[in-house]
Amino acid sequence: MERPSLRRQLVMIFLGIAIPIGILLGLLLFFSGLYSRNRLAAAASGGLDMFTTNFENQLDSVENYLLNLSLNDATFRSLSEQTDRTRAYLDAYEIAQGFPAVLAANDTLMGVVLRSGSGNLYVGRYGAAAQQLKQKLNLEAYLGQPGQTNKMMTKGWYLRTIGQRLYLLRSVFYQKASLTAAVDLRLVFEELVEDYGLDGQVIVMNDSGNVLVGDANLLPTKMEWNSEGYCLTKVGRDSRLVVRKQVKTLTVLYLVPYQHFGVDFAPYQILLVMGAVFVLLAIPFLLFYMKHEIFAPMTALVSTMDRIGRGELSVRSSVDYRNAEFTQVNETFNRMIDQITQLKIDGYEKELEARRNEMTALKLQIRPHFVLNCLKSVYAMVQTGSREDAQQLILLLSRYLRYILSFTATTTPLHTEIEQCCNYAELSSVGQNDPVEVVCEIDPELSELPLPPVSLLTLVENSVKHGKMIGKTLKITITAKLLETEEGCMADLSVADNGTGFTAGDLKQLNCAAPQEENGQHVGLFNVVRRLQLLYGEQAAIAFTNNRRGGGARVELFLPIDPVLQKKEGETA
Repeated sequence: MERPSLRRQLVMIFLGIAIPIGILLGLLLFFSGLYSRNRLAAAASGGLDMFTTNFENQLDSVENYLLNLSLNDATFRSLSEQTDRTRAYLDAYEIAQGFPAVLAANDTLMGVVLRSGSGNLYVGRYGAAAQQLKQKLNLEAYLGQPGQTNKMMTKGWYLRTIGQRLYLLRSVFYQKASLTAAVDLRLVFEELVEDYGLDGQVIVMNDSGNVLVGDANLLPTKMEWNSEGYCLTKVGRDSRLVVRKQVKTLTVLYLVPYQHFGVDFAPYQILLVMGAVFVLLAIPFLLFYMKHEIFAPMTALVSTMDRIGRGELSVRSSVDYRNAEFTQVNETFNRMIDQITQLKIDGYEKELEARRNEMTALKLQIRPHFVLNCLKSVYAMVQTGSREDAQQLILLLSRYLRYILSFTATTTPLHTEIEQCCNYAELSSVGQNDPVEVVCEIDPELSELPLPPVSLLTLVENSVKHGKMIGKTLKITITAKLLETEEGCMADLSVADNGTGFTAGDLKQLNCAAPQEENGQHVGLFNVVRRLQLLYGEQAAIAFTNNRRGGGARVELFLPIDPVLQKKEGETA
């Protein structure tokens, strides 16, 4: 019996080990390349997302500033109606004082131009980049062209080429005055983008697929996006990994050079892989090294990322790496999380500030609409010798004005609001043949319930203004009851009268909470609804109805009770 030679046995053993290891090595390289590709795509997408998110946030910030200025700024409205050029210049100069702050807060903004059509007056403020590129005169000259106003869009951002530069513009109008903000796309996507570590090629296209910024020759002719949100394509002989983001109507493509690993091997790469198979004795040491120097640090880094993904934004990677690459990745990762945390805090603070500004604006809209009539009544009483009625009317009016013009707190106790409602009813009855009667049915436990100031008073004012009928005493009933529900205690507040009631159109509009202009119907009621929403969110509910018996309007509020107030009520009980 012929025995196999040792050489043959070694060869067979080697082949028995080498072939499986070669297969495993090939699979390892393939999945390693796939993993590296996904990581590269995630890094590219993350950097692009940070840039586009910041860019879009700045566009939204500028847009909100323009809209707020055009809708709420009295000087801007005065400018739109101004015929005197000197006065128009002073108004424009006052408005333009706020432009530098907007330019400083939004580094992508090229400039802001204010135009008064009545006086053909232009006032612009520009950022440092605009001064450097000398785009100031080009922008104002463009806006001053005859018939240019008709080409300016008022809904959203739009593209225009001015002085051989491509701009993203946003314009708002009020009568003869307009505001236009300009963003230089080439400056944003070719210079500012470098601050985010995006060292690949950036291509910007419009919604029609036309290239606006970047080299059109680098645009792949065919892109097939995978489930991870990126695609691999060829540009000439080079491979590119492409990620995309949408900003308004713009599509932003980011192309990163990519080298294939694990797939599409070149001949010399195959020889290298086969050569690595024969280095069997190095595999255990290599695995040991990879375990301690790569996989363990990666596990720690992924664990940190998972904790951050669960909301622990204070966690940072603190592993002491022994190689420069992982140390750099660790430091970059920690810096990125610090930036994300700061952006989240800044966004939250801006949201709170916006809510505070909106609450303040809504408060400022609440003004007594019958003060002039009261003053006329005082004058008439003095003329006719009704001295006591005039004195009483002045006293009640002073209480009313002191309350609605001097409140600064976000809320006021229910009992204080009720007192002002009664004071208003008495004020409306002085010298009148048909007095206003107020009946209050208040649960003592709700005496300290916090309400937005002038909320119930606005409802009573609405009843007096719209419900009063000649020859009939207007009776207003204010009730406050404590309700217990599965979600907790609720306050049920209602203001009802025996007047004319709401029309069907009013009820539909009020219950849909449709927004109103300043000169529209029931602006005060819509302000009450909005302020309750800002204070209580979705926990508050308000219903507008008509009384089934006796007629008249009825407004019912359902408000959550503050746990602190509930505790105090329990201690009192």
